[in-house]
Amino acid sequence: MKFSIVFNAVAAARISREGHGVGLSAQVTVSADGSLSNALSRAAEDTRTRRQRLAMLQARAEEMAHTKLSPDAQGVIGDVLLPTLKDDIESAVLREFTTTQELLSSKVAGLQSKNSEAEKALGVAVTQDKALDQCRTEEQNLMRDLEKCVAERDAKIKSDAEACEQQREAAVDACAARDDAANIELSALCIETKCNLADGNSCGVNGYRTIMEGVAATVAEKERVYNEKVAMCSKAQDDATATCAAAERYSSSDPCAAQREALASKTSTCDHSSESATVAICSFGGDLKDKCADLTEVNELVTEIKGSSREDSLSEPDRQAEWAAVQRLTCLLEALRDDGDLSTEATAACAADRKYPKTFDYMSEAIAAITCDQKSFSFSGFSWIMGPTADQCSRSAASLPYAAGADQPVFPVCGENPNTELLIGEGSDLVQGTSLGEVQASQNYEVSFVVTPHKTREGWSNLIHFTQTGKNCCDEGDRMPAVWFFTQSTRLHIRSGRADGGNDGCDPTEQLPLGKATKIDIRVAEGKMQVFYAGSKVCETSTYASPTVPTGAMVAYAADPWHNPALAIVSHLTYTRL
Repeated sequence: MKFSIVFNAVAAARISREGHGVGLSAQVTVSADGSLSNALSRAAEDTRTRRQRLAMLQARAEEMAHTKLSPDAQGVIGDVLLPTLKDDIESAVLREFTTTQELLSSKVAGLQSKNSEAEKALGVAVTQDKALDQCRTEEQNLMRDLEKCVAERDAKIKSDAEACEQQREAAVDACAARDDAANIELSALCIETKCNLADGNSCGVNGYRTIMEGVAATVAEKERVYNEKVAMCSKAQDDATATCAAAERYSSSDPCAAQREALASKTSTCDHSSESATVAICSFGGDLKDKCADLTEVNELVTEIKGSSREDSLSEPDRQAEWAAVQRLTCLLEALRDDGDLSTEATAACAADRKYPKTFDYMSEAIAAITCDQKSFSFSGFSWIMGPTADQCSRSAASLPYAAGADQPVFPVCGENPNTELLIGEGSDLVQGTSLGEVQASQNYEVSFVVTPHKTREGWSNLIHFTQTGKNCCDEGDRMPAVWFFTQSTRLHIRSGRADGGNDGCDPTEQLPLGKATKIDIRVAEGKMQVFYAGSKVCETSTYASPTVPTGAMVAYAADPWHNPALAIVSHLTYTRL
């Protein structure tokens, strides 16, 4: 009986050591894709097997406690059973503690990283939305400037028209006075129709000479007045002609062209700023969803670690209970080996002195510092509704509700645009000849991407290249668009075909900073190509009245097969048909 019991205990130990050695020393490992399900499942199975062996050993030891063991049996306890407990079961418990602690630490570190990314993305979104708010304010002010100019122009046109009409009426009056002055009524000169020479001088030559001299003086005066009226008529006509011509020239001109151009430019900038703000807000929303998903996963992991009676490798209470059971069993076996006190009290006292040597860090403060309770975000705190006039534009306090569901846009403004194709997501270093697939081309389009240059290189180095012809250059359709770095530089060379030039484009003068991400937007629409760095316009050309008319799909490269790739990372590449 004594040897049978010991043999069964040794067999249990041997099974534990040999048949389930992996189980007793199992560690949870994270696969390359971060999946833990299979590893945790295997670890849980191993843990259950180990605890079953422990229970078996406990039962055998309790049976042995009721009989007197031979020295050989006591030797087996010291040589086999106790090492099994120490080297396999006890060590496995401690390894599982370490593995679980490392697992939680790794998850929390990942969560903290995602939280930092989300906070950074929130900062970018706030900055972009504030820039949009400021841009719209400036746009409204420019609307007022244009409206004031137009009102002043209209008032001047009206005033000039009235002045023209007044001058014309004055000219008519002056010329009418001239015409009146041209007529002389001779009957009004009081010349007698007959006279008598017998009356002397009144009827003689001398008398008539006096009369004719008076008539001549009267006629001369009327002629002077007439000539004066002629001059006044001519001047009035000239004045009317000049005033009306000036009024016509002013009404035909655009004295508000500068204000109109400034407003159009600002509106374009603000529309682009609105797109950039939306992209930044939605990018933050994506980071926020990732963070909150990780937070949920971490909290679920903590719940599993804190749970008991789970029979897996995660539960810390189960691990502590298993440690205590191992210590009680060890104390009992040592007493059997040494002919010691086998009482329950002695075993409990012995085990009590062998404390669980670990304290699990649930990282409560680190986890509590990260929340996903916010239901809405205000960003700049305002939204705009732009109207046709400054007074019809409205700015109001606003916030965007956050939707956590996986099948919902994170914010209402983040619904998918069917005209936008995402070609590169997170991105990586560029490789020559990497095709991104086909894209449906559009005559008017916007290409957006983020580039992080590492360093410069000799010669043209390509970033992206869209081609409808499958060729590099320089016919229409070869580049729609294509972007390079200049040699030994991070200055962009941007080309996009048009009807009368397959290699036209716009080259900003600024160089991009090394080691820093810069968002690039290239927009061909409304007869222009515009280039933006981080939402600010850096280049514009008005030569695209006839951009290339697409005939189908085109192939996108990052980088193309005809040039060395730029030493840079390109990410978040999108093509939007406008």
